[in-house]
Amino acid sequence: MKHLFCFISALMIAATAFAAGDKVLEKSHKHAPDWIGGMEKDYIIVSTEAGNLEDAQTKAITKIREQIISAIATQVHSATNITMHEVTENGQIDSRREVKSELSVTAADIPYLADVSPSHAADYYWVKTQRADKSIVYGYHVKYPLSNMKLHQLVEEYEKTQKAVNDSLQSFAGTDFAAYNSLDEMLARHSQLKQFMLSLREDDPRRNICQSIRQNYERMMSGNIHVETAGSDRKQTEVVMMYGDKQIACSLTPKTKTNCLTAIETRSTGHGNVISYDYTTGCYDDEQNWLEVTYTIAGKKITQRCYINNDKNQ
Repeated sequence: MKHLFCFISALMIAATAFAAGDKVLEKSHKHAPDWIGGMEKDYIIVSTEAGNLEDAQTKAITKIREQIISAIATQVHSATNITMHEVTENGQIDSRREVKSELSVTAADIPYLADVSPSHAADYYWVKTQRADKSIVYGYHVKYPLSNMKLHQLVEEYEKTQKAVNDSLQSFAGTDFAAYNSLDEMLARHSQLKQFMLSLREDDPRRNICQSIRQNYERMMSGNIHVETAGSDRKQTEVVMMYGDKQIACSLTPKTKTNCLTAIETRSTGHGNVISYDYTTGCYDDEQNWLEVTYTIAGKKITQRCYINNDKNQ
């Protein structure tokens, strides 16, 4: 963490400087505090104007929050660097690449800001003035506490929260599907990433990193997952799910298509499916008869066509 420095900020507006013809109609205190227009250690001092007291007060609280955000932003490392492991097999390249994003500190990142209110001010002063043109304006001045210790705490809380998000993001980025033994695990990881992305606010640039990781997941699956025929005859065909050269568990049920088979039934084997059928009703031995199975994985179709042996002895 960067070395903390004493945060001192003030908006220089003189409380007693009025244009000719201005008239003070009402004020909160008999005398304006001497801190107005000045600077004090461990305090934020702001001054605002508006057509009514409520709006002037709201503008002052908004400025206080903005200055707290600015103070935190100057003391934190705002860049997110994620190393993504891109793994594809079957002749594809195994590589690593770094994805970066620049974060900006916003009110949504600092829960403390919700508690910033006029009731917590160290002091305040307002004055109602009638201008020469007869318009009414309220000047509102606030002295709000923000000690170096409190700023240090807010910076630590912010960095702790952002580190947790970045650690989760790095965990997703480092996922290697080759280590999984189940397609369900891969799809669950894909779904977890989507939920994580939705947990980030819409303007968080790390959503773009999530999108890159999601695309990487889909490249890994589409580049490595395929279906193989484990056996086929005139009664049934067995297909298995593969990731590269490794057989993986699969609970999905494929769609089937054929040029002649009837009474098709599909059952799971844990690593694929066995499709049973009637060959004799619609198939002819002098034709090239086939069964096609299609799995839909992460929105993409994976198809295997199996040609049925027309040997009557099978």
